[in-house]
Amino acid sequence: MSVQETRGAEFTFEEFVTASAGRLLRTAVFLVYDRHLAEDLLQVAYERVARRWKRVAAGNPEAYARKVLVNLAIDEGRRRRDLPVGSVADVERVAGAPAAAGVPHGELDEVLRALPAKQRAVVVLRYWCDLGEHEIAEALGISRGTVKSHTSRAMAALREHMKEGRAGGR
Repeated sequence: MSVQETRGAEFTFEEFVTASAGRLLRTAVFLVYDRHLAEDLLQVAYERVARRWKRVAAGNPEAYARKVLVNLAIDEGRRRRDLPVGSVADVERVAGAPAAAGVPHGELDEVLRALPAKQRAVVVLRYWCDLGEHEIAEALGISRGTVKSHTSRAMAALREHMKEGRAGGR
């Protein structure tokens, strides 16, 4: 149940955290590919939401928290230029999600980690969080056209990687 589905009555910050923690943690892990860093970023995001709870609770607190989380992940990516730690297996364990069908273990992980931070954020928000272009643009503070171009470039990189994998006999 999403936070918005519980909106019939006033809810507390603690109820918000309980309702959104799983989804936001999975999103963070996909964004930074490091479970421990994802937990740290989620903690910071929750702290920022808590400081503004009265104002944020009147709107969509999960969207606000997701926006903070994505921006923290992008900022962290700028600070850390090395490859992130972790794998899709870690995300699957955390998320309880089945492995991606038709993709040999490790390939998707490899190409997602290779994407620039904003392209990876767009892919995660679009295909994992199932957000529309307008919501992604709002979360990232960019235009819808930029969302489209990041999505196009990311998908082209994913297709190219998969084509190379087939040609290389993977």
